[in-house]
Amino acid sequence: MRKQSMIGLLAMLALFVSTFFLAGCFGPTKVTTVTVQEKEMPVKVDNDASIAALNKVTVNPTVSGNITNMAVKVGDTVQQGQVIAQVDTAQLQQQLEALLQQLSSAQAQTTVVATPAQTTVVPGAVSSADVERARQMLNNGIITEKEFQTIQARSQASTVTTGGGYVTTGSGSGANVAALQAQIAQVQAQIAQSQIVAPIAGTITQIYNADRKVAVAGRPFAMIQQLSPVVASLSIPQSFAKALASPEAKKNMKVYLKVDKKDYPGQLTYVDTTSPAGTPAVLLKATFNNPGNVIKIGESYTLVIETGVKAPALVIPKDAVHENKDGKFVYVVTADNTVDVRVVDVGEDVDGYVTVMNGLKKGEQIITSKGSFELGESVKVE
Repeated sequence: MRKQSMIGLLAMLALFVSTFFLAGCFGPTKVTTVTVQEKEMPVKVDNDASIAALNKVTVNPTVSGNITNMAVKVGDTVQQGQVIAQVDTAQLQQQLEALLQQLSSAQAQTTVVATPAQTTVVPGAVSSADVERARQMLNNGIITEKEFQTIQARSQASTVTTGGGYVTTGSGSGANVAALQAQIAQVQAQIAQSQIVAPIAGTITQIYNADRKVAVAGRPFAMIQQLSPVVASLSIPQSFAKALASPEAKKNMKVYLKVDKKDYPGQLTYVDTTSPAGTPAVLLKATFNNPGNVIKIGESYTLVIETGVKAPALVIPKDAVHENKDGKFVYVVTADNTVDVRVVDVGEDVDGYVTVMNGLKKGEQIITSKGSFELGESVKVE
């Protein structure tokens, strides 16, 4: 009995020792950190920028229908006025033919008769039934409000003087002929607009409802972007934005884009200097001519802006920045002592420190210990 108690006591002691040992060896990883601080740095941009077209337009058809001929695809280059698609006009053609037949019949039933000169009250030339038909056409969008008012006015009686003149008689009324002519003009306009054309020269970058092959009046059908000029955009520290907008920075400023080991000069065209104070990063844009279309819309290229001025900027040690195939990143220690993996853009290296262009805030703790860490891993700051 005493032997079993001894064994149990030894087992408990072994468990306590092993737990203590494991807690000491496999507890939170000890790390060293540095605080993100502010320092005067050269105002220089040397970072990847996204490329977009300076001019682009959404093509909105004015008629609806199935597409019988899609003449372009995404990536095709088009010229201004080029037909990019054809809307089916079969129903419109049938409607036009029927209207033309009705017009011909109405005109054939109208006769002109000479009348003696006299003053008399002439009843309205348009019957109440004609007015009601015109009202329905107005509600259906076939005729305009002005056309309807003209037809309605013709239904009013008036006092007129005639003499040796002519009066239109017959079962075909002038109002009916005018209404038919208005409908015909509208259908002809729809047929003329059934060809969807490119309003500008450029590249087709998107086709909406391409799988359905349908056009909807007033809805986006395609996107066309001009190939030149193009705009490069990226985010920079707010302090850099203010410095770049200064007359001193503009004196010797150089702006260029690195494309396939060649530099293309451009101009700084926009810097956000209106964001509230303390905004971590603001937008910058530079514009470039695109000879030979070597700068591809939607791609990223290195934008370089060189100046001879300095400005305060957030900095961290260069060795704290890691890099993989997806870009640069740092390990940040959160308030609950866990690891956050933060993607960053960094700039100029001065005395072992790099400018933080985007991704960090002043006062954050960055791990400087060598090695890799997992997102959410518990750490202990030494």
